Amino acid sequence: MLYSSSKFTVLLPLIAGNTSTDIIKIASAVLSGRKGGLIILGTIEVAEDISLSTGTLQARSYRRFLENLDLFDKDQTIEIRNLVKVSRRVWDAIDSTTKDENCNLLIVPWLDGKQEDYLYNIGISEVVEKSPIDTIIVKSGKRQSLKKILVPLRGAPHASLTADIALALSHKFDAELTIMHILSESVSDEELTREETLLNLFLAKRGLGEYNYTLYTVRSHDVSGLIVEAAAGHDLIIMGTPLSANSNGTRVGRVIKTVMDKTDATMLIVRSASTSLNPAFLTEDIAEIKARKGANSLSEVIDEWFAENTFHANEFADIGKLVELKQKQDLTISLGLPTLNEEQTIGSIIETIKTHLIDEYPLVDEIIVIDSSSTDRTAKIARSYGVKVVDECDVLPEWGSKLGKGCALWKSLHILKGDIIAWIDTDIKNIHPRFIYGLVGPLIKYPRIKYVKGFYKRPIKLGDQLIETGGGRVTELTARPLINLFFPELSGVVQPLSGEYAGRRETLEKVGFYNGYGVEIGLLINVLKQFGLDAIGQADLIERVHRNQSLASLSKMSFAIVQVIMENLEKRHRVHLLREINKTMKLIKQEPDQFYLELKEIEETMNPPIITVPEYRETFKGKLDSILEELG
Repeated sequence: MLYSSSKFTVLLPLIAGNTSTDIIKIASAVLSGRKGGLIILGTIEVAEDISLSTGTLQARSYRRFLENLDLFDKDQTIEIRNLVKVSRRVWDAIDSTTKDENCNLLIVPWLDGKQEDYLYNIGISEVVEKSPIDTIIVKSGKRQSLKKILVPLRGAPHASLTADIALALSHKFDAELTIMHILSESVSDEELTREETLLNLFLAKRGLGEYNYTLYTVRSHDVSGLIVEAAAGHDLIIMGTPLSANSNGTRVGRVIKTVMDKTDATMLIVRSASTSLNPAFLTEDIAEIKARKGANSLSEVIDEWFAENTFHANEFADIGKLVELKQKQDLTISLGLPTLNEEQTIGSIIETIKTHLIDEYPLVDEIIVIDSSSTDRTAKIARSYGVKVVDECDVLPEWGSKLGKGCALWKSLHILKGDIIAWIDTDIKNIHPRFIYGLVGPLIKYPRIKYVKGFYKRPIKLGDQLIETGGGRVTELTARPLINLFFPELSGVVQPLSGEYAGRRETLEKVGFYNGYGVEIGLLINVLKQFGLDAIGQADLIERVHRNQSLASLSKMSFAIVQVIMENLEKRHRVHLLREINKTMKLIKQEPDQFYLELKEIEETMNPPIITVPEYRETFKGKLDSILEELG
């Protein structure tokens, strides 16, 4: 039954970037007063011989288009989410969305002729035949109102859904409802009476018993002629569809096609998913389908992810709208600033974020500096701006203090209170609010995203000159080659080592954090392993100017990253690699009067998921209890 107490989601694909007012009316009526919402799906089609990743910029433009598309009146209370997918065919995007988003009802426009072939490739009839959920096809008519509704019932398997849709529309538009029960001309009077009684019981069960409607039963051999005649005085006709494999490819049945051709009323063609002619198609898992595609399937998945999950900070520059969405979802956002001797930049970073994202727009709820025992004025400057400063060694002291940024980030989860946690490095010289709203924007707007990495152009300073490219040397020479070799799922991540990222608390508290230079690559791999590639997003933060590190420091960073990769290869393939690997590094030191090797121990260790720490569980007991309650 369409009307139940469970969450109900309607999927509305935009074909050729638009939809009809009739479809909007129907979606509005079905969702009226329900717990659920509407997903508006835009699809970028990419030809078979071109990488799906080429749809990245088009997807960005389409998301912007959907943001500015006012389909519903301002006073509507319907929860609307926009989604853009890049795919080989529109139908592939529709099909995967129905499964990924647990949709209940699909509403699509009727298309025919060349337009149908061009937009769907497979035809509207195949959409109906293969749809894994209840489906309504809308053929718009010439009438503006929906005040008189005709529902021809012929005992088809779609009668229940047809009656539910009719009831929803009648309630929404206060429409006159006429139900015409059509029987074979050969039915006896006794059978006619019996059918009328059963139909009344059926309608009462659907909820129509307490609603005004006109019901009449007729016997005729000319079903289509009968409906066309009755349709003359109606604005909307709702019919269930029996599929038939006609040679012309229409497949919606002769009666429906005749009615379509001879009436100017809007028509809804209803198909219940339970009557699908292709059950194997419906039960096959998307992962299995992708696995059958062969060796190139992984490359396709990565390209698709890159196009759909790569965002730009400018998409979230309307901070006021972000704040509205944040408040609507009852979210809180915390910003953690890890520091070690950053007196040159910490003041401007805090001032910029406080001014624009706390005072002007309440996007960020708290800022906390997690200091690793700085010996300069970092902590003093931060406190002068009214920001809380904690020393890493004072947080969870029973877990000890380990040298490295990763330990500070892990411990900060214990003191930051937000539902969304963002971290940025504190040596940024060109700080801008986009470093925050660009990271948290995808998390606020897209529930499927659990973790967001920032990326940007990274100029490098040579003497007094700033060269546009050249930063990110460890990324390009160490991290990305290793990722492509051993974790190709992450090969689309532009800057896996960037220090700017954000995630949902419920995600971050369940993954381990490496203590040192390996924290960024480790987090990325751990999120991938536990939540999958689709949970990861990346945002273009445009440009980042910061203090460039020496080659010696970069060498140590690379050494740590290799260790993290090796350790995760052990876990993935159950082989022992690190037991025999040297964890000390000989650094080449050159000074004016000597040339020597310096032994440096660099060992990456990982803290466990913080949700396993008793002190953390006690601090966030309320949130954890609510999560457990939701899980049953």
